Amino acid sequence: MREHEARQLLDLVQKEFPETSTAPPAIWDGDPPLKIIDCVLSLNRHYERVVVPRVAAFAAKYPDIKTCGSLRDAMLAATPEACLRTHLDTRDPRRAATLLGVVEFAIDAAQAFPAESEEASLRAWAADARPGDYLAVGVRGFGLAGFQYLRMLFGANTAKPDRHIIDYVSRATGGEPSDVEALYAMERAAQLGGFSAAWLDHEIWKRATHN
Repeated sequence: MREHEARQLLDLVQKEFPETSTAPPAIWDGDPPLKIIDCVLSLNRHYERVVVPRVAAFAAKYPDIKTCGSLRDAMLAATPEACLRTHLDTRDPRRAATLLGVVEFAIDAAQAFPAESEEASLRAWAADARPGDYLAVGVRGFGLAGFQYLRMLFGANTAKPDRHIIDYVSRATGGEPSDVEALYAMERAAQLGGFSAAWLDHEIWKRATHN
């Protein structure tokens, strides 16, 4: 993705969103396990129909699962597949393995950034991480878009190259960007325009899913 294509994206954003924001969306105050469940369940799934009700039901049924360690313990008490089937009404062994892998990654990430709470540790991790770090996660089924969304759930001012973002960048540039190219264009356009990349990501998502 070349510089002029980031500027093409900026031109479209300024045309369609004349009032931009320098502030990213408010950080969801859900506990870390809920954010990780939200992130993994949302991969290639309809967010409002599939993810929202399952995360809400899990939070109501298991209010004591407030740390990544407690979620890992719950998943290992039986099997990850049984946990997803029983607690999240999801029958997908591969997604169960992905969820467990991301939970274990988050535990390690939090330990690398000691703070007063796991949430604070993961916010520090999210701010410090860079997109290319997704390659070090090593969890099958968890790529760049999922990694970036996880960072955003913990407050990183960035974007996630999901299908909505890729489609929007494609419309702006007339090309077929890769996920890396779409992410670069989003972050560079935000830098050039002086607005929040996370704000733009959220606005594109709202327009794509609520119209």
